[in-house]
Amino acid sequence: MKNIDIDKLLEDIFNDDVSLDLKALFEEKIVEYGVTKTRALKLLNVDKDVFEDIINGTAKQPNLIHVVKIAEFLEINVDDFIQMVLKNQNTENIASIDRARKVRFLMKNFDVKALTKLGFFDNTDDIDELVERVLHYFGYDSIRQFEEELVTPLYSRTKRQFSDKMKDFWVRSAYQTFRLIDNTNGYDRERLKDVIVNMKPYSQDVKNGLYTVCRALYNVGVTVIFQNYLTTTHVRGATFIINNKPCVVLTDNQKKYPTIWFTLLHELHHVLFDYDAIKTNSYHLSDDEDLFLIEEKANSFARDYFMPRANFDYIKTYIKNDYMVEQFAKENEIHKSLVYSFYTWYQQELYNKNYYAAFKEYYPDYKPAIAKLNPITWDEDTVREASEKIKAVFEIN
Repeated sequence: MKNIDIDKLLEDIFNDDVSLDLKALFEEKIVEYGVTKTRALKLLNVDKDVFEDIINGTAKQPNLIHVVKIAEFLEINVDDFIQMVLKNQNTENIASIDRARKVRFLMKNFDVKALTKLGFFDNTDDIDELVERVLHYFGYDSIRQFEEELVTPLYSRTKRQFSDKMKDFWVRSAYQTFRLIDNTNGYDRERLKDVIVNMKPYSQDVKNGLYTVCRALYNVGVTVIFQNYLTTTHVRGATFIINNKPCVVLTDNQKKYPTIWFTLLHELHHVLFDYDAIKTNSYHLSDDEDLFLIEEKANSFARDYFMPRANFDYIKTYIKNDYMVEQFAKENEIHKSLVYSFYTWYQQELYNKNYYAAFKEYYPDYKPAIAKLNPITWDEDTVREASEKIKAVFEIN
């Protein structure tokens, strides 16, 4: 017996066009077979009262074996027979099936506890309210529509690469956001290269630089959004290919200004050089699992873009001289926090020295940098609402 589509089953239960008199069909069959009702039930090893309860829909928990045997006797597909039996069930029994479906949907797809702690769900929400919140947020009318239009496009091409439900939620939110923004600008790889070549100086403008660069990227067909980090996901960024256009997600998992710029360049490397591989899988996450063995190349690209090894070798002697670092940053057209950030990385990588607690006073608050991008904070009522705000930012004249 194939898996039963509970959504479709419940829809069909309330479909008045689906109807069959099971009692009448049984009477026809015993006449056709030339046996009495008593004899038929004895041969099927089904008690008369049990049979009546199943046929009438009054059995609270019909025995599956009995259901299969009766369906075979009547020459009815088992799934169709179950549908007909359930159609006669009382409202309470049908509601219990619906509840089981909703519980399965929630447990399979969402970390309810973590999302409640995040504030996405309310502590007092019951099963119906939890499901309604999810469907309303993503913009779907039913569980079936959610699974067909959001789950299937993301995970049908390849096996899901992780089992973290919070990561699932983060990915689905980003994917739905990009679909709704629907950037109408065609992707132009050559123009993207031009933007990358010219974007470095904008890191010096904490308030408007990232915003300006993201608008320029949008115009060459690359949509960039910012989603707040979700605990346990370990995602630093992501690249999606949707409708043959690259889409990038930035996040604040380290909550540091230079990290956001590094992540942007890292993801743009994926767009330039890993487009086809990512398109095959719909998306790529930059996290702790380098499943495609492409992360180090993207890291090197971003690092060499802002501060190659030769620049580190020069500035390491003067790193405690604020004036020298300031001048060095200006000459290289980068914000000085990037100098300290990459200095810290090189020290760890080359000499196993830990400077990660140092230079914090030179790191600006990252929040003004992302403010104009209308970050997704999980407080939004719907993804559509968030998407419209983001799109308005990119398409403002």
